Amino acid sequence: MRLRHRIALAALVAATATVPGTPARAGDVVVFAAQAYPDEGWSLGYGAALGSTWFRVLTFEGEFARLPGENHEGSVTTFTGSALLGPPIGALVPYGGLGVGVYRVSLGEASETATLSCLVLGLKLRVKELLVLKAEYRNYNLSGEPLIPLDYRLSAGAGIAF
Repeated sequence: MRLRHRIALAALVAATATVPGTPARAGDVVVFAAQAYPDEGWSLGYGAALGSTWFRVLTFEGEFARLPGENHEGSVTTFTGSALLGPPIGALVPYGGLGVGVYRVSLGEASETATLSCLVLGLKLRVKELLVLKAEYRNYNLSGEPLIPLDYRLSAGAGIAF
């Protein structure tokens, strides 16, 4: 390597080291409360999601949700993997994407396990670089003949960014 190339490389490294950067966040863990619709027969549900962010705009997320029936005889449990696109706008991150997974419906003695797909739309707010607040809409397409109808879900939650 020539001397002038070494000097240029050293100057580039020095300039890069002095530029202040924003902390990179690899992902987040969020717990949430959820309401299923149509809302007849549903109680408040809950769940958790683990997301991994790539290139600041692409998130891969794994989610578990449990949506109990109002009379506690029935419930739906979902496990979903999603690919989400969400360009950050300051502390806000609007996002959308698609998810696929499995669901299990239980109603009394009967139960069914099948696949699902969903459209995901949401908004995250990062507070103090550590706290994440999240609101989300998921429109479900359940395969088979589900024992309990589930069209969509609204959820809100909080978690930590790492």
